[in-house]
Amino acid sequence: VFNDELPACILCGIVTIKPNVKEFTEDSAIFEDGTVFKAIDYVIFATGYSYAYPFLDDSIIKSRDNEVTLFKGIFPPPLEKPTLAVIGLVQSLGAAIPTTDLQS
Repeated sequence: VFNDELPACILCGIVTIKPNVKEFTEDSAIFEDGTVFKAIDYVIFATGYSYAYPFLDDSIIKSRDNEVTLFKGIFPPPLEKPTLAVIGLVQSLGAAIPTTDLQS
């Protein structure tokens, strides 16, 4: 859960902030601070992602340290004509779907 409801979920105890996992057992997780979560059914690893465009020539979109320079956050500057748009890469302050809709 990562949206506007996250702070409320933390305050209500629905979401608990924990330190790094030290180890897993068959049905629990032991954290670096010694606390244990028991009866775990699933673990989701949100490890992030890296921007990569292996299907494009490197001169069109350059990604350095996971930052991409795009005109208006959409168009690769090296193109003479704006015939390629990168949708959904901006860091918006609101919901992603309306933002990508506006970019389209």
